Amino acid sequence: MSSTFTTPTDAIRVFCGFPSPQLNREAFFTQLGQTFMPGTPYMLQPLGLAAYLPGVIADPPAGVPNEFALICYPSQQVWDFTMHKTLRGRIYNQSHMGVYAFPASAASFPRHIDDVPATAVDPLFLFPDCIDWQSGTTHSIVGKRGSSCTSGADFRATIRTPLLQKRNALRALGIDQVVVLARDDFAIVWIHSKMPNLGTGVDFLKEALATPVQLQHERVLCPDDPPTVTLAASRAFNFIFVREARFFLR
Repeated sequence: MSSTFTTPTDAIRVFCGFPSPQLNREAFFTQLGQTFMPGTPYMLQPLGLAAYLPGVIADPPAGVPNEFALICYPSQQVWDFTMHKTLRGRIYNQSHMGVYAFPASAASFPRHIDDVPATAVDPLFLFPDCIDWQSGTTHSIVGKRGSSCTSGADFRATIRTPLLQKRNALRALGIDQVVVLARDDFAIVWIHSKMPNLGTGVDFLKEALATPVQLQHERVLCPDDPPTVTLAASRAFNFIFVREARFFLR
């Protein structure tokens, strides 16, 4: 029996968040930076959280979420047990109601790109590999649908088709996972790489988006309780914390 902190990508909750109408941007970002972001690993690390990579867009275009995140688990079964059968998980789940607008804000598990119909809005991932999201480098690209796209389905195709065509080329660049959340009006793309810089290898993704924002996830070390973060501009983070090895036995 061995332990590995790599996780299947279909066990990641892909989240986009719009602020509660009761919170202005400053209040929303204060809640996120001082409580909600550090509170996620604080609450969920003892229950098997594998990685947490949130980010914010300071002044998004209309229809584009202010926040986005990957919340990684060892398996869907661990997520289900955590959220529905533990007090910590239920409290964490309920805490979303005071921060986010629903149903615009939502989270779901992604599916492999080969299993997702071309017209679907489900989040998807490119490679079947399990990876450790706390290692390597993650970039996020966020943007509104480009003006050349006439529909949501057309927009998603401008992202999906090049990904399929360039899958081997992306792998050769050291990219070992791509996760995409593409709705009718916006897309968020997370790119995990063994290399610190993406170069021009993913420029085709930016061509599908109007005024895209690309962010590199900053490492936030958590030797003890997770620290607060300051959100005065667009930023993305990768909270680095000790994992509970018992959840990762293979």
